[in-house]
Amino acid sequence: MTSQTRLLFIFLALLLPAPSLFGHEHEIVEILAKDRPEAWAMKLVGSELLPTSLGIPNRTTPWSIDLGVEVGWLPSLDAEQRMIGFNGTKQENVNRTPLFARPRVELGLPADFSLTLGLIPPVRIGGVRPNVVALAVGRPLFDRGRWRLAGRIYGQRGTLEGDITCDRDTVEAGNDPVRNPFGCQAPSEDKMTIRSAGIELGGAFRATDSLEPYAAVAWNYFDTDFEVHALYSGFEDNSLLLASGPTVSMTTGVAYNLDRRIRLTGEVLFTPLDVQRGGIRVGDDLWTVRASLAYRLR
Repeated sequence: MTSQTRLLFIFLALLLPAPSLFGHEHEIVEILAKDRPEAWAMKLVGSELLPTSLGIPNRTTPWSIDLGVEVGWLPSLDAEQRMIGFNGTKQENVNRTPLFARPRVELGLPADFSLTLGLIPPVRIGGVRPNVVALAVGRPLFDRGRWRLAGRIYGQRGTLEGDITCDRDTVEAGNDPVRNPFGCQAPSEDKMTIRSAGIELGGAFRATDSLEPYAAVAWNYFDTDFEVHALYSGFEDNSLLLASGPTVSMTTGVAYNLDRRIRLTGEVLFTPLDVQRGGIRVGDDLWTVRASLAYRLR
């Protein structure tokens, strides 16, 4: 077993749920089919937040420190895509913010390994409070001339809390059957938990001393749950929805060194996803873009 494989198993052990998850005291515990709209939505959110490389791992100076910030686009969902709740029969207000920001710290390790830590801080935006930690270990596997091949293993774990099932605007609509068709009586206090681990292989080409295009493909495994805490039509819903399964993601981008300390990176992320709507399974994939700015502290 290689050291990379051992590290991947460590990530899985740390980031995936313990069996006690199924011991939560919820009135309804439902394991979702992988293409249910609720499961699709949870994979979509998890994929939007994947800790991608934003540049292929390079040779490192031991104990070097890079401080950076990553900004990602969260695509807006249309009316059909927002039909998520109750197996695609309830429209959810999920378009809360178009962007997320994640500060990152990268530490150079001996033997050309690098360790990256990222945190989406618990700052409430649009009624949703995220708190997601990501960790990655990478290393070049081949570096000759202008070409470089590298591998990474990574994982993320965290929560998103907010009024998803019954948002404040819907509650304020009162008895309006159009704006509040399910009779939401109070803003819900829902909680989504994200756990994922992945392994990535990428390549880069040094076009110039400053410019480096790159591309990567990754396999990811998600284990997510959504805790409903909502009051509607006189019913208190405390359901627990569980969803898990693999995805494949692909990135392509360009890293540009402004000087020996400052690096700009931009990339496109694609993740194919399937969802069943109206009894028909269709592809509803994720396309998004990201950018980062990093500064070599030492």
